[in-house]
Amino acid sequence: VGPSGAGKSTHFKLALGLIRPSTGTISVLGQKPWGNPGLHSSIGFCPDYESLPSESTGREYLSLVGGLHAMKGATLSARIVEVSHLVEMNRALDRKIGGYSKGMKQRMKIAGALLHDPDMLILDEPLSGTDPLVRREIIDLIKRLNKENGHDVVVSSHVLFEIERMTHDVVLIYKGRAVATGDISEIRDLIDKHPHNIIIEGENIGVLAKALLDEGSTVSVSYNDGRKGITVQVSRPDDFFNRLPDLMVQSGASVTKMYSLDENLEAIFRYLVGR
Repeated sequence: VGPSGAGKSTHFKLALGLIRPSTGTISVLGQKPWGNPGLHSSIGFCPDYESLPSESTGREYLSLVGGLHAMKGATLSARIVEVSHLVEMNRALDRKIGGYSKGMKQRMKIAGALLHDPDMLILDEPLSGTDPLVRREIIDLIKRLNKENGHDVVVSSHVLFEIERMTHDVVLIYKGRAVATGDISEIRDLIDKHPHNIIIEGENIGVLAKALLDEGSTVSVSYNDGRKGITVQVSRPDDFFNRLPDLMVQSGASVTKMYSLDENLEAIFRYLVGR
C-alpha cells in the first residue's frame, strides 16, 4: 500500500524480472526474477493499465493469452471455460470487450492472469476506478482465489482499507521505502488517529449524505460544487467502506466516482516516516 509514485508498480516490475535491481536483491518463489523466463510460468500478472483489445471477445482474448503460454486445443478451451466460471464471466465470454463495464474488464484481466494456473498472482491496483459494489465483488473474488483455489496473491492499492478487507499482512511503501510492515491492526492503530477525507460523486447523493451522517464513523459531510458530490470525513475508514454498499442500496444513490484525497494519504505517510 502506498500513494501514487511510492514505488508499488516498480516493485512489481522487479518481481516480474522486467527491470534489473540497481542495488540489493529480490527473490520470488525462491528464485531471482531477472533473466529468468522460466519463472514467468509460475506468476500471473494483472497490470493497472487498460490492456484488453476492445474489438475482441473475452474468449478470443483468453485464447490469445493461452497461446502465449503454449496452451492449445481442447486443454485451452476447457481451461477458458473453467477460469471464466471462476471469475463469473462465463456469460460474457462471447461478447466484445469494448462493451464490458469497468468491473467486467477487471475480471477478464484477472482471468487472463489465472489462465496458466500460476502459483502466484500479482494484481496491480485491481480496484482502481470501480464503484463500491463492484469493489466488494472483486475483493470477494480475490479472497476466494487465495482461500479456495490456493493461489498466493499480492495486491497493490493506494487505499489501505481496501487491502484490509483482503488480508492482515501489509507493507506500507513511501518513496521507495517500506515504512511499516506487519499486521493490519497494528498499522491501522497508527493511521486511524488521522481523519480521512473521501470524495463521493453521483446521483441522489443528498439522500446518501443524510444516511452517512447517522453513521458512527462519520465526522462530517459537506457538499462540493454543483451538489453532485460530497466530501465525507471519517474516523474509522474500515467501518465506512464496509457500510457504504448497504447505504447506497437503502438510499437509492448511484455512485459514479469515489476516491480518497491524495493529500490526506501523503500526510499519513509523512507522519509514519517522521515517527
